[in-house]
Amino acid sequence: MSGTGGTPPGWPRDLPPPGTAEFEAKVVPWLLDQGPADLRAGALRTLPVALVRYLRHYTDGALRATRAAYGQARVELGPVLTPAEVASAQEAISAQGARFLQLQRELVLVEDALSTGKSANA
Repeated sequence: MSGTGGTPPGWPRDLPPPGTAEFEAKVVPWLLDQGPADLRAGALRTLPVALVRYLRHYTDGALRATRAAYGQARVELGPVLTPAEVASAQEAISAQGARFLQLQRELVLVEDALSTGKSANA
């Protein structure tokens, strides 16, 4: 755990280090920000370990969908967009993929912090 401020490398920038009171207060809101809005009204908001596990699956699916969208962009969008527009769409899709990949890595770290007892909510 030798990242910035006692956090592991790759730890989410906007989440305090695990094991701190700030982490306890902010981990669930941070997790809820990473998924669909309707999670805020569901039971998972009271179960941080279940919430992070759900979000890992959710992100895995989003990453697979992003890869499929990128791979099929020329075939699916070519008939209705110009080549420059297809390239622009692929660039935007690629950026989303990078975001999901980063989130996937962050969720692994947060799940580890929650499940190894570095959080009283575990």
